[in-house]
Amino acid sequence: MTKLELSKTGFQINNVNIEFPIDISVLKQALGESRHIKKKYNHVYTWDELGILAFSKEGDKIESLGLELELREYDFCAKNIFNGEFIFEGQELFQYYENNKNQLVKLFKGDRSGAFILNGVSVWFDKENGKITGISISPYEKEEKEKKVSAPVDAEFASFKPLWQEWISEINKIVSTNNDYYNLTDGISLEDIQQHSALEDDITIPPALVNFYKVQNVDYDAVTSTFQILINNWPYELIPFEDIAEEWNSIQDLQFDEDDLPEQEIDFEKINTSNYANPKWIPFATGRNGDYLVYDTDPASKGKFGQIIELQNESWSRDIVAESLEELIQNEINNLKTGKTEHFSFIIEKEN
Repeated sequence: MTKLELSKTGFQINNVNIEFPIDISVLKQALGESRHIKKKYNHVYTWDELGILAFSKEGDKIESLGLELELREYDFCAKNIFNGEFIFEGQELFQYYENNKNQLVKLFKGDRSGAFILNGVSVWFDKENGKITGISISPYEKEEKEKKVSAPVDAEFASFKPLWQEWISEINKIVSTNNDYYNLTDGISLEDIQQHSALEDDITIPPALVNFYKVQNVDYDAVTSTFQILINNWPYELIPFEDIAEEWNSIQDLQFDEDDLPEQEIDFEKINTSNYANPKWIPFATGRNGDYLVYDTDPASKGKFGQIIELQNESWSRDIVAESLEELIQNEINNLKTGKTEHFSFIIEKEN
């Protein structure tokens, strides 16, 4: 039976010492002869009986290994799944996985499964629909990222700090910080503000929203995200600060010519718009269906600067859902405290 062992002292396959990049002759010494396919951009060596693949750009040095746990139909795939033994840090790998999920490292943005890192080697789990279908083994070099310093919050908006802390605290009671969709990040930097605040010559993201994001920001996720706000039984996900301009532009693309403008049922005493949307409405949360929560910087005579409007795409309704950003987030916190958490059902179901 094939045996892989990765420890603090080294990596071995069938008692043969392995170091990346692996000379193909060394790998054949450990595993025997293989089937070889030259693809357009790399070479693939396949051990059909063992369920093991090896990948090389030039053909002589192996940059990564793959253990197949599910049969696939590509020409380079093994004809059997891996049924050998993988000892990681003195334990069977999958037992270690069950007991140490909090040590998984995300290798790239949007990584759903993560990897264990040991002795300069990463062991990454390929998951589909929550099931591990393969394992990738490759060298690991930690990418040194420049530490971003969050911009200081202006004194006028100091209340955003405890507000965020309370919101995070309530969400953490529901969703694990290790969840794939837990997307909280550090607050925005001065550089972020300089790069992303201007939407048009005379339209910028207002100070309240800027300071809100100075406390915390979120990462984009293609599926869903934990930091969301339930309005009228629909979840609105917080937009990453750097993506607000793009979402604002998407709204402007829907503005109508005056002759084609549908009739609108809007409280025009409080809401100021003569089109699909007022360009001075700043989106900060998305329903992913064309609907947004927007921060109103241009209210009508009886409206309030900073009121939050739910901008619905299909129905064309424009309703004030909170008089301020603070009120909106506090309402969401209150909902969570009273058990209104159904908008997290999908996220919780996808817990590792």
